[in-house]
Amino acid sequence: MSFFWPKGIGRCFIRGSIFGEKWNFAHTQVVERPITITWFMLTHIFQSYKWRLIFIYTLNVIEEIGYLLIPASAGALINTFITGKGWGVLIFVINYLVWQGMATLRRILDSIIFTRIYNDVVIKTIEHHQLEGIEVGAINARMELLKQVVTFFEGDLPFLINSIFMMFGAAGLLFFYNSNLMWVCIIIIVPSLILNYFFGKKMVKVTHLVNNAYEKQLEMISTGDLAVIKNYLESVRTLNVRKSSLEAYNFGGLEIFVFLMILTSLYIICLTPNISYGDIVATYGYILRFAYSFDFIPHLTERMATIRDIQKRLQAVYA
Repeated sequence: MSFFWPKGIGRCFIRGSIFGEKWNFAHTQVVERPITITWFMLTHIFQSYKWRLIFIYTLNVIEEIGYLLIPASAGALINTFITGKGWGVLIFVINYLVWQGMATLRRILDSIIFTRIYNDVVIKTIEHHQLEGIEVGAINARMELLKQVVTFFEGDLPFLINSIFMMFGAAGLLFFYNSNLMWVCIIIIVPSLILNYFFGKKMVKVTHLVNNAYEKQLEMISTGDLAVIKNYLESVRTLNVRKSSLEAYNFGGLEIFVFLMILTSLYIICLTPNISYGDIVATYGYILRFAYSFDFIPHLTERMATIRDIQKRLQAVYA
């Protein structure tokens, strides 16, 4: 996962008006200091609920394999309908039922498992913070941040697994239809990761400022000064707009590469001799699945920047 952000980015310390009277988080100065990022919190949570998480992720992998094979089985179904021969109908029915069956079971178990994890980690964090004498405002903010950690395990990590399956699975299956299509897909991976690395560096800094602001929320409200509260909320809004804009710019840049890949792939398909209707549907389906796999990169960059910052704030609890 290190390609989503630079390893050398240090802990961001805040100087300037954040500690002044106006509490303007949007105009604070970020100072980088070299540190070693550890992932004790994530590994601790995973180890504590290892078998339940492995089970739910296994269901997720089976579901994703079923989804990945849908274009191939749909292509076989079309060829069977056209020629009146083959096992296309049976293949498609089995594929679809396995895919949707696993998806349904996973959704039923998700809330049962992850609500229990959230309750456990919140209790542990509150106990530790009370012993350390950390102020209530910071504890309240970190409870909200812990929701994002659990959401990482429940939504973001499966999303990452699915996207990797989709990216390399679709590229690999395209090889059996036309090897040139596979190479067109693979070529755009490197420039896409370079672009994401650039935006990832900026996302780490902005995320730190956003979380700093949230930890001061209760303190700002308790002042009762509407001018201070208004200034605080405007600063938080500005930071969130910056954060959202970075994700949007990253997404837009990646879509340029995806557009060129789709355009080139369609041209190659049109030049492929003796291709059946079913194979056209299947190859185009895998091209789109490969393209969809890139949608996760901007979102995951933002999520990993958030998780990294939360880890630093809660490191003492899980060290």
